[in-house]
Amino acid sequence: MSKTLFLPTRDLIVFPGIVTPLYVGRLKSINTLENAVNTKSKMVLCMQKNPSVEDPSLPKDVYTIGVLVNILQIVKMPNNNIKVLVEAESRVEITKPEIVDEMYKTEYKVLKSEDSDSKEVQAVYRKVLGVFERYISLTGKISSELLLNLKGIKNIGNALDIIASNIPIKSEAKQELLEILNVNERGIKILDLLTNEMEIALLEKKIDDKVKTKMNEAQKNYYIKEKISAMKEELGDYSQDDDLLELTEKIKKTKLPKEVRAKIDSEMKKLSKMPPFSAEATVSRNYIETIMELPWDKTTKDIVDLKKANEILERDHYGLKDAKSKVLDFLAVKKLNANMKGSILCFAGPPGIGKTSLVKSIADAMGRKFVRVSLGGVKDEAEIRGHRRTYIGSMPGKLIKAMKEAGTKNPVILLDEIDKMSNDFKGDPASAMLEVLDPEQNSHFEDHYVDMPFDLSKVFFVATANDLRTVSAPLRDRMEIVNLSSYTEFEKLHIAKKYLIKQAKEENGLKDIDISISDNTILRIIDEYTREAGVRNLKREIITICRKIAREVVEHKKKKVAIKSNNLEKYLGKPKFRPEKQKEKTPKLGVVNGLAWTSVGGVTLEVQGVAIPGKGELSLTGTLGKVMTESAQVAYTFVKANLDKYKPTQENFFEKKGIHLHFPEGATPKDGPSAGITITSAIISVLTGRKIRQDIAMTGEITITGEVLAIGGVKEKVIGAHRAGIREVILPEDNRIDRDEIPEEVAKEMTIHFAKTYDDVEKLVFADN
Repeated sequence: MSKTLFLPTRDLIVFPGIVTPLYVGRLKSINTLENAVNTKSKMVLCMQKNPSVEDPSLPKDVYTIGVLVNILQIVKMPNNNIKVLVEAESRVEITKPEIVDEMYKTEYKVLKSEDSDSKEVQAVYRKVLGVFERYISLTGKISSELLLNLKGIKNIGNALDIIASNIPIKSEAKQELLEILNVNERGIKILDLLTNEMEIALLEKKIDDKVKTKMNEAQKNYYIKEKISAMKEELGDYSQDDDLLELTEKIKKTKLPKEVRAKIDSEMKKLSKMPPFSAEATVSRNYIETIMELPWDKTTKDIVDLKKANEILERDHYGLKDAKSKVLDFLAVKKLNANMKGSILCFAGPPGIGKTSLVKSIADAMGRKFVRVSLGGVKDEAEIRGHRRTYIGSMPGKLIKAMKEAGTKNPVILLDEIDKMSNDFKGDPASAMLEVLDPEQNSHFEDHYVDMPFDLSKVFFVATANDLRTVSAPLRDRMEIVNLSSYTEFEKLHIAKKYLIKQAKEENGLKDIDISISDNTILRIIDEYTREAGVRNLKREIITICRKIAREVVEHKKKKVAIKSNNLEKYLGKPKFRPEKQKEKTPKLGVVNGLAWTSVGGVTLEVQGVAIPGKGELSLTGTLGKVMTESAQVAYTFVKANLDKYKPTQENFFEKKGIHLHFPEGATPKDGPSAGITITSAIISVLTGRKIRQDIAMTGEITITGEVLAIGGVKEKVIGAHRAGIREVILPEDNRIDRDEIPEEVAKEMTIHFAKTYDDVEKLVFADN
């Protein structure tokens, strides 16, 4: 047993008799190698079990069987690594490998091959050599000279080692061969590995041949098609290509205007000269198909029977008189003038009141196709005008897509949520909509993708919006605004009985079940489970009831269910809102009921005021906008200018006190001038100690001289007061003309006062009058 220097190798096996390069980079390995060179010693090489281990632990991380090698040449590389040329001499088994002085050392013993001269060994070797020869001829990766050398080697063990080193197998398999000392067994193992590699090589060749054949066919087809294309170009015939025949026939059958047909013919000529599977051909084909599918001359016949149209509108919707009247006016004009241009309406109102479904009914009443275009979140001008055909994936804009979907030139197109459009660096879609919504311009609307004028003048555009303040002034000017207001409780009751309950029963499979819901129960749902301008949440609550009933029907086989006020909580749980139905309320100091209009309808807006230590400052809280802040300042100045009339509870009030006004629900932004008289009343109440009536609400803008000016949203605000249980309101005198807008069932329960100056307000709001 002798001791020598030792190197652990990564993923490298060297067989005896083989010369191979070895790259050394680890510090301990370099130290070991340099010592071997200096002492002209031999080295032992053993492979690591895991090549990723940087600092192998000895002996567990290395195989015990390796080779003894002679160092033939050593070269230092620029990256401080060392390239070593070694020649393997014999198999060895290592024992007690260790690290000494930052070098690898081990004891080893030489292993000798067994039975290398028997006839069985020779038979196995001949078989191995025959398979190896076929493998070389099949792959062509190994030099044929190697075969000549193998035939000249007399030691079969050495020959098998040379073959093993030239087979592309994993290092673990080579290690296994290195460890087989019996030559016969080693030959059988190599034969097995060679046979497996032959099968893989045959499969690879089969795949390569298939790919090569397909490539040759593709090149041949391309060459023939290019030749045919050149010949047809000379003859002026481009329509007979197999891949274009179907498209050509479709073009012939489609009726198109002259200028459109000329454009398509031009595109077809270009398409015929393009490789059929190229990206340009795909873009061109999509363009031609889009142009053909557009309704250049197709129209539907309008229903101009006003009686029938009115019946359809009344069947589908309750109330909404203004919107229905506008549609019937349009149809009347259409009957007198068949060539009139399309109208452009905008239904503005809170969510849930049926704007979208009303537009569907309009299309039904007119006998036209209906298409919805959603504009919420659109901020790229190309979504309106389309993309230019300069890249793959370009598309027409939303309007052209809608026309393609409608299939006619005169559909009803719903521009949903036109107030939700925004803009960014890609352009302003609202500006692009100006051309769409201008009857003088939209007869020649140009989409960037279509690249030809398209007539939109016969389209009946109807836009919807929750809040017109976010719509630009030029865009508002293009549309005829129809304001849709909140529903009253009685309107909601009628809608629920006529539409919502029936729809909910059908949706939940309860068509054959007798369900009765009393009017008082529906009114309780409206008052205690929903607070909204429309009926969307009311529908949800009714659907919730129907689902509970569906469960009872399945579990208990019920055929009849009655929903009453006393069992409503069984189906909907505890009320979500507390009813405010008390007609008489205790007067309070500094607390005033104002009225406001929001995107969900009219609501009561409480203003609370208190006196605080200070020097006459006015403090405001509650997330107020600039206009409302100025309105509060105007009210404060008006009161201070009239201190002789509104005498403070203590002398020199503004030298010792300030006033703090708070508008509850601080998370909700509030703005607008219509709280002027409400703020004034709160300030006077704090200043004079006079209590405010809580059964009255008010709205109106105040000037610095005490005049009460007109405000908007009268109908919504009065309905909001009625919903909150208040039956007396104060409105500006200039809003007297808006009284007719208030629904009759609300108006008959309300006492409405009109104020010209704040003196008129003062006579009504203070409890001591």
